[in-house]
Amino acid sequence: MAGVFAGTFSHSLDGKGRVIIPASFREKLGSGFTIALSSGIDALAVYPPAKWEAVNEQLSRVRDTDDEGMDYLRYIMANAQTDLEMDAQGRVLLPQPLREAVGLTRDLTFVGMRDHVEIWDAAAYAEKSLKARENFAKLRRHVNETY
Repeated sequence: MAGVFAGTFSHSLDGKGRVIIPASFREKLGSGFTIALSSGIDALAVYPPAKWEAVNEQLSRVRDTDDEGMDYLRYIMANAQTDLEMDAQGRVLLPQPLREAVGLTRDLTFVGMRDHVEIWDAAAYAEKSLKARENFAKLRRHVNETY
């Protein structure tokens, strides 16, 4: 991956369910990227091919005899769109089932997450960001103690 995804950007869905990928993310995503549910299933995650391969490597460890693991795997894979491309204007279609699954409305916030991008409903992200700001010392302590 060429570079790290960082920053926040606001964009809106058009009438056809397409959104412009922020210019600073386009080259890093490359072609053949994947859109799936985020780990908290409260946003969409956009993965460049190398990161999606790493996610799949982890998922490949789920044994088909592990019912809970298979339920998780099935849900993740059923809610992923792979091998996506942007059009000439840098837009991508966000499939309606994925938009509905995470409650996306017209106004969106893109968040760079180091090795992938999250797409949030703008109001939901504003609320999450406010909570993070209010609890920042606790969050920093958690990260310092855990990692």
